[in-house]
Amino acid sequence: MRGELDLALLRALYAGEAPAWARHAIAFVSFLGSGWMLVPLACVLASRALRLRVALLLGTLGATSALVSLLKWGVGRRRPFETIDWARALDVGVGPGQAWPSGHAAGSFAFAGFVLALDRRWGVAAMSIAGAVAASRVALGVHWPTDVLAGAALGSLVGYAAGTRARGGQPASPTLPTQTPNPGGNAPLPP
Repeated sequence: MRGELDLALLRALYAGEAPAWARHAIAFVSFLGSGWMLVPLACVLASRALRLRVALLLGTLGATSALVSLLKWGVGRRRPFETIDWARALDVGVGPGQAWPSGHAAGSFAFAGFVLALDRRWGVAAMSIAGAVAASRVALGVHWPTDVLAGAALGSLVGYAAGTRARGGQPASPTLPTQTPNPGGNAPLPP
């Protein structure tokens, strides 16, 4: 399953020779994709205005996690540090286990896709953070690049679909302009 491109990308992103401070920073980014980051989100459930959306988001993340677990069990791909002599799990307490797809990437992108479906500005920021989480998993030697790509695709699809449902057919906020304004006046140009 591991191709030459997968190995080349792993070599390029792997932080094994990076200074300790850089590895710790990468490990912190990886932590942002862990389940512990849901604790503050669960506190938002107290807000009546957001309760339904947050509950749907938590359900979406749970469903994403279940899908990831099923796929990991079915595929059984080993982690890079288990199969390559120069790789080791850096600064994270990850033991041997299945690698494909990445749960951190899937969960981060499910969250980001959900947010993107509701609000484009916050969604783009969340997608950027999810991308950093995914890259950190490769840099730490605990996932192959295709593991995080599969997790990102799965999470994005599940999260965006659930977020679209949560907004109830309303457009994502802020809406993008549908007409180009007339540079010389206030009225929009005709279509």
